[in-house]
Amino acid sequence: MIDINLLRTNPEIVKKNLQNRGKDIAVIDQLIALDSANRETQKQVETLRADQNKISKDIKGKPTNEQLKSATKIKEELKVIGDKLKNSSAELNNLLEEIPNICATDVPVGKDDNDNVVIKTVGQKPVFDFTPKDHIDLGEVLDILDVKKAGELSGSRFGYFKNQGAVLEMAVMFYAFNKLVAKGWRGMIPPTMIKSKTEWGCGYTSNKNLFNASYSIPEDDLIFISSSEHSVIPFHSNEILDSKIFPIKYVNFSPCFRREAGTYGKDTRGLFRVHFFNKVEMNVFTLPDFKISDAMQQEMLAIEEEIMQDFGLHYQIVNCCTGDLPQPNRRMFDINTWFPGQNNYRETQSCSTCSDYQSRRLNTKVKIDGENKFVHILNATVITDRAVLAIIENGQQANGSINIPPCLVPLTSFATIPTLS
Repeated sequence: MIDINLLRTNPEIVKKNLQNRGKDIAVIDQLIALDSANRETQKQVETLRADQNKISKDIKGKPTNEQLKSATKIKEELKVIGDKLKNSSAELNNLLEEIPNICATDVPVGKDDNDNVVIKTVGQKPVFDFTPKDHIDLGEVLDILDVKKAGELSGSRFGYFKNQGAVLEMAVMFYAFNKLVAKGWRGMIPPTMIKSKTEWGCGYTSNKNLFNASYSIPEDDLIFISSSEHSVIPFHSNEILDSKIFPIKYVNFSPCFRREAGTYGKDTRGLFRVHFFNKVEMNVFTLPDFKISDAMQQEMLAIEEEIMQDFGLHYQIVNCCTGDLPQPNRRMFDINTWFPGQNNYRETQSCSTCSDYQSRRLNTKVKIDGENKFVHILNATVITDRAVLAIIENGQQANGSINIPPCLVPLTSFATIPTLS
């Protein structure tokens, strides 16, 4: 969550940020009034406790009736005011946790992803002397993808990777994971279920909709992760880290589970928007300095680009607008890759910096010059199943076969997925 001191000293910054994100700013005045009342109540509590301590010190031997009456009265008042403070603090925190992170100044203001700004284009669209097919048509003919059988057994938004498709999927994941490990990143395969408190700490959902936003098992207080970030970022919760070990860089592999609530009727064809997929992700902890964390975001983005270039894919980088940013994000870049079978760019990766928004919830700090400060946290998609779909569509040949990027051949043991004889 945001630093409440920013709300106290510069409420207009917070209001402007909410306005740019397309959210109601009325909550800010409500928060300021509640915070002010809270602090007054806290002063009353402190005064009563001071009076209570004074009575205790003044008692010499057996307390007098007057001292007993005063002590009893203070105790009763403390109970009433303490309960009031507890309830108002809970209300304050519930409101505060709904306030999104402050966007960086270079984030474009916009309503949704239609207002994202293309800042870089790499490569050229592949040219075909035939009408390219999408990954589903190709996958069915080559027997490497199966959505129909998955629909029968699991329902909509699921699919099978089969035969060479399954090998290609594993090759892409391992190639990306191993590349990061070779660069010195720490490998991690985290739990796929976490407690609701852990999910709350990541800042994407509030207590109001934790179990509705994701697949969950409420009776066990467990939530299936929608990204490995949700179980890796909390790995250092409630820790004070040594500044000498920064930056802390993790590369993770995990399956991901998403309800895709609110996307009814959107991307229903194929395996683009699904309830389950595999993902390799980067998570980084940096010192709490915007210059450092912003530079790390650029480093992570460069790694994403390097892998897409290894695969020979054409893509664009977009600076996501205020209306497209998730709540914890200070800034987010998306990589949109060209899908010839869909004649469109589609998001394949994102790269985000969340500054200290998540570390405040997770209580992750670093000791700098004797002072404990909240760290900066970043996340970025290295690769998902969508990259496999992009390889399938971009590598298709006139005879229906698919050429595999050369860098993957040592892992797949085949350079082409041939047509079925």
